[in-house]
This record gives sequence, structure tokens and C-alpha cells, in this order.
Amino acid sequence: MTLSGLALRNAFLRNKTRSTLTVLGVTIAALAFVFIRTVLSAWYANAEASSSDRLVTRNNTSIIFPLPLSYRERILQVPGVTKVTWSNWFGGKYGNGDRFFAQFAIDAATGLDVFEVRFTEGSKQDFLADRNTAILGKNLARDLKFKVGDMIPLTSEIYPGEWKFRIAGLVEADDASVGNTMYFHWARLNEGLPAVLKDRVGVYTMLVPNAAESPRVANAIDTMFANSDNETHTETEKSFRLQFVQSSSAILGALQILSIVVLLIMVIILGNVVAMGLRERTSEMGALRAIGFLPKHVQILAWVEGSLLGLAGGLLGVLLANPMLNGFGRLLAGMGFLSGLGFQPLTGVIAVLLATSIGFLSSAAPAWSASQMDVVTALRRQE
Repeated sequence: MTLSGLALRNAFLRNKTRSTLTVLGVTIAALAFVFIRTVLSAWYANAEASSSDRLVTRNNTSIIFPLPLSYRERILQVPGVTKVTWSNWFGGKYGNGDRFFAQFAIDAATGLDVFEVRFTEGSKQDFLADRNTAILGKNLARDLKFKVGDMIPLTSEIYPGEWKFRIAGLVEADDASVGNTMYFHWARLNEGLPAVLKDRVGVYTMLVPNAAESPRVANAIDTMFANSDNETHTETEKSFRLQFVQSSSAILGALQILSIVVLLIMVIILGNVVAMGLRERTSEMGALRAIGFLPKHVQILAWVEGSLLGLAGGLLGVLLANPMLNGFGRLLAGMGFLSGLGFQPLTGVIAVLLATSIGFLSSAAPAWSASQMDVVTALRRQE
């Protein structure tokens, strides 16, 4: 029997119950690690998908306070700005309210260009021609089983009234958040508001083709409206989106710590199992040394055992994580949360490599102890 064959037998066949429980323990730890890291990645995915050539201008006091529509023409005059669009968060509910998803009222003529929206079904011309229409991200339409031509009734606590929209198209973009969002005409929203609320904009989004010019352009816009009734705050789209992530910094920090704790648990599980197995085989190790095996062979045997247990548990955890995360991601996307959540192959590969490496490293101490044991003492010892 080869050394690798002996390690394989010791890892999985010598004590099948213990091996099974160990692999299951590592599987659960790997599954938890993949889940946590995927949630963290999804939390940042919206910000990371931001375009480097877009700036966002909001009210300096708070995003909940609007800006005048008249700012649009003045912003467009700032050197470096090539296009300007505007939008309002709608905050509507569909059906009985248990299926929440993001909706924005956008200036259709400029918004489609600024956000680089691509139609996968339906017609851009149809959307632009009828202000009672809306477009849906293709992922959102799939999850809610909407198709082109369907009517979507919405209710909103921000903008009371009856709102119905016909779906004119399904869209996608390089920005993954577009695939889970609904867009409709800002003009339709504006005409339904009382006079005191008309011509008010949530945020302006600008294209600045030269990203290196973004700080200068942002400063120029904010300087233009300084000391006005509605002062502005302009920043990159990524910074704007990261504000919402930072509001959950305590949760994110806890998840980061939890992912480290999961790895430590994996170390304890594998280290304990390898050490226990080697103690039970003390006399066997002595016999191996007596027939010519060197201390390094004993160490390699222990290292391979730990690595195999870690590899098996890591692979099983990743295989289970794939369908679970994809299903969980679709559920959350339908509720309007973490639209980027889904199994990521890179995270799976990292989890398997970490599980294998931890199996190897956690067996280092028991492997060294076993290799240093005197042959005679090992042959005499019975456990």
C-alpha cells in the first residue's frame, strides 16, 4: 500500500462514523463561510457596479429633500458635463405589499442614455412615446412572472394615488441593479402631483466622460449652488451608493468577524480529529518507524489526512451552497433585497482552498508530535 493510499484509508475508512461527522462539520462550516462571504459581496455589488463616468447630485441637507428641476439646465452648462438626467425614488408596493422591488421615475429621454440601458424585449420607441408605460429589469420580470404588455398596479405612501403602468419593455445593463428595478416616466409622476410638489427632483445624474475631471466638476456644481435655498452635494455614483452600505456598517462588521470565527471552528474540528486519530494509532506509527519509515513520512501521512478531510468537507459545502444560494438570491431579489446575491464560483473555489489549507495546517501540530515520538515508546504505548 502506498503512503497516499494509507492516508486515504485512515482519513475515511478507519473510523467511518467519526470521518462522516468530521466531513459534515467541515461541510457546515464551509457552507456558512460561502453564505457569509456571498452576502458581503452582494452588499457591495451595487456600489462596485457603478460607472466611473457618472456623478450624482443630491440635496446637501439630506437625500429626502428634493432639488428644483431648474437646476438641470445650469448643471448642463458646467464644463465637463455632457449629459444630465434626473430621477425620483417612488417607493411603491405591488399587490398586498409582500413583493417589494425598487422603482424609479426617470426622465425617459435622457435616462436611458445616461444609465446605458439595453432592451432585451419590447420597444424603446414604445416606452418613449407613452408616458403611462414602464420598463422592467429582465431579472425582476422573470421573478415576478411579468411580460411585455402586462399592467402593473402600484401604491405608494410617498405619492398617494392610483398608479398603473403598462410594461413596454424588459431591460438590462452593465450595472446589475438595473436587472431588478422598474423605471417609469418622471413626467407621469410630476403631472399627478399637487402644484406645491411639482418640478421637484430627487437626484441628478451626470455623465463626465473623463473620470479624472470628476472632482473638479463636482466642486463646480456645488459651488454654483452654494448659499442657495437648495445647496447641493455632488459625488461619484460609487460614493453615493456606498452611503447606503455604510449605514449598515455594524452588520457588515459582524459578518466579517463571523466569517473568521467559522474558519477558526474549522481549524478546531480538523485539528482535534487528526490528533485523535494519530493518538489511537501510536503503536502503528511505531511499527511504521521500525520498518524504515522516516519522521517526515509520518508527518506527510498526517498532513494528507487533514487535507483530505478538509477537501471533502469543502467540496460538499460548496456543492450544497450553489443551489441554496441561487434559490435564496431569487427569493430576496423578489422582495427587493440584495439583488446581487447568488452563488459565485470564485467564492466557492476560495472556500475549497481554505478548507483544504486549514486541514493541512491544523494537522501540523499533531503531525510533528507523532513524528518526534521514540520508536520503542510508541510500540509500548497502548490506547
